[in-house]
Amino acid sequence: MRYLKQIRQLFVKHGIQAEIIITKYSRHATEIVAQADLTKYKALISAGGDGSFFDVLNGFMKNKNNHIPLGILPVGTGNSLSRDILSADSSLDEFVALIAKGNTKAFDIGKVQTQNEIFYFANMMGFGFTTDVTATASKLKFMRMLSYSAGVFYNTIKLKSYKLKMLVNQKIFDLDNVFITVSNSKYTGGNYLIAPKAEIDDGKLDIVVVNKLRRRDLLRTFPKIFDGSYIHTKFVDYIQAEQVKFEAETEKTISPDGELFGKLPIHISTIPKAIHILSA
Repeated sequence: MRYLKQIRQLFVKHGIQAEIIITKYSRHATEIVAQADLTKYKALISAGGDGSFFDVLNGFMKNKNNHIPLGILPVGTGNSLSRDILSADSSLDEFVALIAKGNTKAFDIGKVQTQNEIFYFANMMGFGFTTDVTATASKLKFMRMLSYSAGVFYNTIKLKSYKLKMLVNQKIFDLDNVFITVSNSKYTGGNYLIAPKAEIDDGKLDIVVVNKLRRRDLLRTFPKIFDGSYIHTKFVDYIQAEQVKFEAETEKTISPDGELFGKLPIHISTIPKAIHILSA
């Protein structure tokens, strides 16, 4: 609601006719989009952060008429995916202008299968320490971009490793793990360059594996996430693959696109060029 007046004014400025629907509860966007008659529209726009786009995407994938392009107005907490469309310092006006132009780019998405359900992500998903950070950050949204950094430092105090089995590129790894991220795009948490080699249209998942390390080593490594150089430290393995499987001895919640959603074991695969996004 904070940006609603500005969005309406920008739509008028750029000659965009739009039906604006306000969500009322968690996952409401998924329900709305899944049931919508998308043949009535030229595009579907998500105004919010990465979690909002996650909800829209999952409704879109359930809709039989999911052939129109998707767009993003980055007015949420993290806004990581938007950085694969325009630069981080781009204004809301620039994103609306981009929508008005109507140019599109093909985007891969990730498909996640748990024991009970299937869902999709566009940005990244993780578990272990990263999920703990997401859970903390969700309670600190008033801090905006700083909520993720606060979550990192808080959860470093409680840092523990766990036993994890990973099957990737036809190899099985038994790990003493701290966290995993599986990325489709480069950024997470707004400013963290979590997967510097990722491209949204290369047909690959970028998997970051961080195994057992000391708290002080995690804190030393943490600043390097902002420029992506952390992947060159001895604590990190960086893998690219089309699919990967994980299972753990203890219950692990996963966090796709900044949401807490689903549990291990999981099978993740990429769907190349599954959607088209309004882009420069």
